[in-house]
Amino acid sequence: MQVAWDTSHDEFTIEDYYYFSKLKKFAAEEGIEILDVHKFSELVNYDTIVFNYPEREFDRGEESRIKLWARRGKNLIFTAYYSNIDGVAENINKVLRNISGIKVNYDLVCDDQNNYGDEKFPVAFCGELKVVMPCSASISGGTPFVTGKSVFGAREGRIFVLGTCVFWDNYSIELGDNREFSLRLLRGEI
Repeated sequence: MQVAWDTSHDEFTIEDYYYFSKLKKFAAEEGIEILDVHKFSELVNYDTIVFNYPEREFDRGEESRIKLWARRGKNLIFTAYYSNIDGVAENINKVLRNISGIKVNYDLVCDDQNNYGDEKFPVAFCGELKVVMPCSASISGGTPFVTGKSVFGAREGRIFVLGTCVFWDNYSIELGDNREFSLRLLRGEI
């Protein structure tokens, strides 16, 4: 299986060894090849597309193509960060406004009771999986699929939106069940 990891909107690259080498390695061990895709026009060739922290706004033509891909059932994964840092939540929300009822809120979820040693590292659940969702915004709309004190992830069809982009970085991927959660998300099994 091949997954497109978009970098055409200044997203964090999967090729960044310091941040994502473990995710890439764990995915490869499961038969998932994650490819850095620099040209937006090439994303059409993949069934799963990751937009991990898009810092640059999508233009209207790109928004239209994403809407078409959503209708065709591609797995589209959008990950943000807390408090609309770098305008990422705003960029994602502009795309989502025409294709779903999901919205990334401009907040920070803190949980002083259920956390991984820091209230900004709240623990949440995706089915039976216990996941750590560091520095996350909450999500409104759609069908929640990662929940705890707040909604950390929602979906609509094959569109998946998460309030954090660092649950699968080298630090967090081995916390809780984040590794298994990340692999299921890439395989579209959530």
